Amino acid sequence: MMEEEPLAYYVEEHVTQPLPVNSNSINYDPSGISDSLLSALRIRDHQTMGKKRIVKNLLVMFSSFFIFFLGFQSLSNLQTTMNSEQGIGVESQALIYAASMISSILLPEFLIKTIGCKRTIVLTFLCSVPYLVSNFKPSFGFIMPSSILMGIAIGPLNTAGAFYVNEMSLRYYKISMSESLEMILARFFGLMSFFLENTQIWGNLVSYYILRPAMIPLMNHTNTTCGIDFVKDGNGTNPNLQPPSKDKRYMLVSIYVLSAVIAASLMGLFMDKLENDIQREEGGQCKAVLWRLLAAAKHAISLDQILLLPLSVFVGLELAFYTGEITEAYIACSWGVHHVGFVTVCFGVCGALMSLLVGPLVKYISQMAVLILAAVANVSICIVLFLWDPTPDFKTMYFVIAGVWGMGDAIWWSQVTALYGLMFPNDREAAFSNLYFWSFLGFFLSYSYANYFTVAVKINILLCFLFVGMLGYMIGQIKLKSSSRTDYVPIPDGGDSS
Repeated sequence: MMEEEPLAYYVEEHVTQPLPVNSNSINYDPSGISDSLLSALRIRDHQTMGKKRIVKNLLVMFSSFFIFFLGFQSLSNLQTTMNSEQGIGVESQALIYAASMISSILLPEFLIKTIGCKRTIVLTFLCSVPYLVSNFKPSFGFIMPSSILMGIAIGPLNTAGAFYVNEMSLRYYKISMSESLEMILARFFGLMSFFLENTQIWGNLVSYYILRPAMIPLMNHTNTTCGIDFVKDGNGTNPNLQPPSKDKRYMLVSIYVLSAVIAASLMGLFMDKLENDIQREEGGQCKAVLWRLLAAAKHAISLDQILLLPLSVFVGLELAFYTGEITEAYIACSWGVHHVGFVTVCFGVCGALMSLLVGPLVKYISQMAVLILAAVANVSICIVLFLWDPTPDFKTMYFVIAGVWGMGDAIWWSQVTALYGLMFPNDREAAFSNLYFWSFLGFFLSYSYANYFTVAVKINILLCFLFVGMLGYMIGQIKLKSSSRTDYVPIPDGGDSS
C-alpha cells in the first residue's frame, strides 16, 4: 500500500461543510456512513488524468449514452401509442420505473464498488436488450418481466453515469484551478444533457421515417376527443391511434436493439476505468447493501434533501408527461402516431441547444435564474395545453409546445443533477441514488394514473409539484447562501485502498 499524503484544495460555491479527513477508514461505519464514500474521491498520482484524457473519457461515455438512449428513449415515446392494446405500454413503463425506484437505492453502490462504474454501465446496457426485444411482439408474459429487468438496470445506470461525470469534474477541477467547481459541473452535466437530448432528434427521426404511412388516414373529428379532455379509453376508433404494421415494428425495434449492443461495445472498448471506485468491504457485500440502504435513508431525512424532494419528483413527472401525454393526447390523437417522432425531433433540437447554453447562462445569470426560466417555460406551455384544441390546421403549435418543453427538460435534468453533486459532496452516491429514486417516483406516478385521469387533472398535479418544488429549492438556496460560501476541503490522495 502506498503512503497516503493529503491533497488540499478549495471547493467554491455552496459547499456547506468540509469532507471528512479520515482517509484510513474505507469501510462502512454506522456512525459516519459518508466517511466510507469519501474513498471514491481518492485521486492517486499514478491515476491522475490529463485534461485531454478526461475529455476523451467523457466523450466516449456521452456517445455511448447517446447511442443507447437513442433506442430506449424513442421507444418510450411510442409506448402509449405503439403498444396501446390493453394498456400494455403504459403498464410496462410504470413497472420499469417502479423497479428503478428500488434499484436506485439498493444497487448502485453495490455494483460500483464491486465491478466499478464502467462495468456497471456496460452491464446495464446489456440488461436492456430483453426489454427492447420484447417489443417485437409485446405480450404481458414477456414484456412485463423484461420491464422489471430494465427497471433494475436503470437505477445503477443513471447513478454510475452521474458518479463518473462528477468524478471527472473533480479531476478536471484539480488540474484547472482557474474555474469554480460549480462552473465545471454545470458545463459537463450540460454536455451530457446535450448528448441525451440529441437522442430525441435522431431516434425520433428514425421512428418517423419508418412509421409514416403510405396513405394518411382520414380523421373523423366527431368520434374523437383530443387535448385537455383526452381519455385513453375513449378513442378506440380513432384511426390516428392505430399501432404500426408488423414489418415496420420489426424494423424499428431491430434498430433499437442494435443501438444498445453498439453502446455497450463502445463503452467497454474505449472508456477508461476510474480505478478508485472498486473497493472490497469487510463483512461481505450483503453488509454493503445494508449500509447503502441506511446511507440513502440517512440522506433522505436531511433537511437539504427534503427541500429538494418535490423538485426531484417533478423532473420525472415533466418528462413522463411529455412522453406519455403530450405525444398521445395532442400529437398522435389529432395528427397521427407517425408524427410523434417528427414533432419530438423539435423537442430534442431545442433541448440540445439549451444544453449547450445552460453552462454560460448559469455563469452570467446564476443557476437560480436558469431554473426559474425553466419553470416559466413549463407553466406557459401548461396554459397553452389548457386553451388549445389540437388540430393539424395549426401545425406550428405542435412544434412550439415540443420545443419549449424540450428546453425546460434540458435545464431540469442537467441542473438538478449538478445541484445534487454540488450540495452533497460528502456523499455523492447516496445523493444521486436519492435523486433518481424520487425522479423515478415521478415517472412511476405519471404512468400509474395515466389510464384513469384526464389530461387536465394531470397538468394540475404537475403544476403542484413544480410550485412546491421551486419553493423548496429557493428556501434551500437561501439557507446555503446564508452559510459560508467557501470551505477548505482536504481530499486524501492515497494509495491502493484494497
